[in-house]
Amino acid sequence: MASTTLAPGPAVHGATVLGALPEHPRHRLGSALRAVRVFAVTAVEVVLLGSEAKPH
Repeated sequence: MASTTLAPGPAVHGATVLGALPEHPRHRLGSALRAVRVFAVTAVEVVLLGSEAKPH
């Protein structure tokens, strides 16, 4: 069992579950490139390693 203390502080900036703030532009190109990269890496792992790959 762990205990965690969270100190009050300013609002968290960056990636959140709720998405981008209305005044913050979305990074569509970056998101698309990230999705392509994840797909390509996964495809290469499946082709090269097959069912022998260990989950991350």
